[in-house]
Amino acid sequence: MILMSNRLYPMLETFVTLGGSYYMSVETAKRYDQRPFRSMLIRGWIAFRPGPRGGFYLTREGRQAWQDYHHTEIWRKNPRLPLTRYFDADAYQLRPALVKAG
Repeated sequence: MILMSNRLYPMLETFVTLGGSYYMSVETAKRYDQRPFRSMLIRGWIAFRPGPRGGFYLTREGRQAWQDYHHTEIWRKNPRLPLTRYFDADAYQLRPALVKAG
């Protein structure tokens, strides 16, 4: 599961939007909240390349996390199973649907 905070999502989106060849300078990075930077560095979603043309860049893992976040399948394998146990069907007086024999 990919968990993203309200800070992490837009920070990762910044790197994704700017592309795979984008390197963010340290000076630019200082303008942003450092909590999502730390989180992305720990998760391996961004890395730093030193040097005059270096900076922070999106890693393969970061791009994969972005893809996984946006393309995770949410359909059930068997929709005939009951709803979650946290939903009380009796409280709403719902009865199981009858299945026609084919």
